[in-house]
Amino acid sequence: MKKTTVSMLLIICLFASLSFTAFADDGDWKTKPVITALYEIEKGKLFIEWEGAASHYRVYIDDNVEAKTQNKNTIIALKEGVHQINIVPFKYEPDESNASFSLDLGQFGGGSLELGSVGKDTIYGTPSDTFRLDYSTNAIMDATPTVKDAVTDFQDKVILSITDKYDADIYRVFITSGKDTTHVDFDITSEEASRFIQKENSSVTIVLDQDYLKKHECMRPELGQKYSFSVKLRKWPIDKISGAQEKAAMLESKESKKYDFTPYAAWKEAPVITYHSQTADGQITLQWEHDDNDLGCKYKIIKLDKLLVVKKGQEEVGITDDDEFVVKDLMNGKHTFVVVPVLGKEEGNASEEVTEEVKNEWVVALELECEVTGANTIELDWCSSKEVESYHITVYTGSGSVLRFVNLDFNKYTEFDMAVADGDMKFEYKYDGVPDAENGVRLKFEVYGIRHTANGEEQKSAVSSQTVVLK
Repeated sequence: MKKTTVSMLLIICLFASLSFTAFADDGDWKTKPVITALYEIEKGKLFIEWEGAASHYRVYIDDNVEAKTQNKNTIIALKEGVHQINIVPFKYEPDESNASFSLDLGQFGGGSLELGSVGKDTIYGTPSDTFRLDYSTNAIMDATPTVKDAVTDFQDKVILSITDKYDADIYRVFITSGKDTTHVDFDITSEEASRFIQKENSSVTIVLDQDYLKKHECMRPELGQKYSFSVKLRKWPIDKISGAQEKAAMLESKESKKYDFTPYAAWKEAPVITYHSQTADGQITLQWEHDDNDLGCKYKIIKLDKLLVVKKGQEEVGITDDDEFVVKDLMNGKHTFVVVPVLGKEEGNASEEVTEEVKNEWVVALELECEVTGANTIELDWCSSKEVESYHITVYTGSGSVLRFVNLDFNKYTEFDMAVADGDMKFEYKYDGVPDAENGVRLKFEVYGIRHTANGEEQKSAVSSQTVVLK
């Protein structure tokens, strides 16, 4: 028998055995579907699932076909706003008046045979109840968290401080060293991970526990090495049907900016200055807080020499094992300090700078009065300050001419020192020359107070001056 004859017989048998029972009514397929799950899987896309008995479904969004599927779930795209969602079951019924088949005859020598066509009519079942969805994307997907700070505790664990305004369920921490990056998740619902998380409002701290990082095959930061840390906020979507968290999907924020940090021993953490003020003439009191875990730190008090905001130099003004220090013998003006912890020969991180302005009354120029009291005699009067040890008086002699008066000949001067007395101070000066008959003699008096610091340095008040013409 020829191959074509065998092929024809097979085809005729196949066609004869065809039945349209495959398209017959299968019972409950028209039953109204019930939407059982609807949740966001990414920005503008939602997963929808339903129950039903049909083999084909159409998903309508606002009366427009969004999807056709033979499954009982699909992904739909939505813009923000209010939408009407329906699931409609359907099936195809054959149109026997226009039946056509084609059969691949490759196994019989190649080619195909057209046997006519079978048209299909679409019939629909009962639509689901309309689900009204007011959709807006979860804000966490547009968020960019911040790593605010990093410190090291006394077990050499890095503690990150981050912001979370979106009540994340999981914090994904990225640790970068050089070109290598690893990450680890901290799930707030996990008993294992939650003990490393503390949250107060939007401020969150995460302890990068070494054992936890090792268990989850994540890089473990070491002291003295440079790292970068960043974080993503992750959140399970809420099922719009049940209102429960849907853990089959995960929404996440953008990654934060990397925070560079070199872990260091915890005692090196910068002290926090809690009080600074002028507490007496020429002195500023500093107080601070610092946890050294009872290691016995001392604290250096450093005075910074600054011009505007530019640091010019620094001076160590004291060291103490207390949490308070009084800086004495300060002159008027603004003074800037930092406190530095010290353990053995190592120094920790300096505190933030604090600046305090000193205003000493004794430094202000005294009110000087000069009066001619007799022939060639001038009396100087002023009020003494208890902070001053002595006063220095300088008398400059100038000629009678205006030019010489403005530019006094400072080679002609005499100096005097007076010990301090309580109350008013008086100094009598006797001019031993002969005043010019026409212009007289011009005398310039300068007076300032003197005191000494604890280490013997001399300090001077502002200078008061008066000029007298003696005839």
